[in-house]
Amino acid sequence: MNNISKTVAIIVTYNRLELLKECINSLLNSDEVVDILVVNNNSTDGTKEYLNNLSNNGKNKTYVFNLETNLNGAGGFNFGIKKALEHNYKYFWIMDDDTIVYKNSLSVLYKVANELNDEFGFLSSKVLWKDLSICKTNIQRKAVARRIKDFKSHLVKVDYCSFVSCFVKSEDVKNIGLPIKEFIIWTDDLEWTRRLTSKKYYKYAKYGYLCNDSIVIHKCKNNFGVTIVKDTSDRLDRYKYIYRNDVFCFKREGIRGHLYVLVRNLYHIILILFLSKHSKIKKIKTIINGYIEGFSFNPKIEMFNEV
Repeated sequence: MNNISKTVAIIVTYNRLELLKECINSLLNSDEVVDILVVNNNSTDGTKEYLNNLSNNGKNKTYVFNLETNLNGAGGFNFGIKKALEHNYKYFWIMDDDTIVYKNSLSVLYKVANELNDEFGFLSSKVLWKDLSICKTNIQRKAVARRIKDFKSHLVKVDYCSFVSCFVKSEDVKNIGLPIKEFIIWTDDLEWTRRLTSKKYYKYAKYGYLCNDSIVIHKCKNNFGVTIVKDTSDRLDRYKYIYRNDVFCFKREGIRGHLYVLVRNLYHIILILFLSKHSKIKKIKTIINGYIEGFSFNPKIEMFNEV
């Protein structure tokens, strides 16, 4: 074990204190020393008090940012990565506050980085749910619509991954810019990781990899993925962001991206008509309005040297 960390874990949290504690404790128990940077999105459940009492134990440095406003997920990761770039770390390890890492999760990522001689866009762990099944929310993608099915091979080439155990080189982050805070929630991770793997956006882009030997647990509420069809009526307003953001993200892939978004949206509408038990009209309007808004949604990618 090294006594000086070359990696900082970047965590965004909001009102999930017990899960945050579990996340941080798992990092502190890692076989590798990892420093921790937490962005607290103005939580009201005692998170601020807990974070203020975190101590630098001589092995792991901690950076705590208690924000006075909620920047949401995308804004929180924008802020956290920006702050991490102010320090001299080789790698960033990005994760949600309900991500629980194994003792060797980071060791495996280091081993793979060494095997590849750092020739990667990103490394992504295999993400399991609470019952140890594959977490459907965090399945990596190869190309626009191809979700990975190989969870046994040592390494699997991928183009997109989520912000649940996303391991990147800080030098690449300086060149591709920050996550788009205007995304609010959802798709910010897919858009950002795609910048690392496509030469259309980054001339030094390289393959991303799913590292099946590096495993983390994502303790999200359910394991049916992000789907407006099954979700409850009190959460519908947030879905406008995924349908808007997906247009921005995937239209850059050309006709294949446009077709994917259109067909996926039509499929969701059909599922709503046949399977949803409530709020069918509101759900369909959310999809259509988000899709239309996506064509005029054109946020600027913020570079580190511009801030």
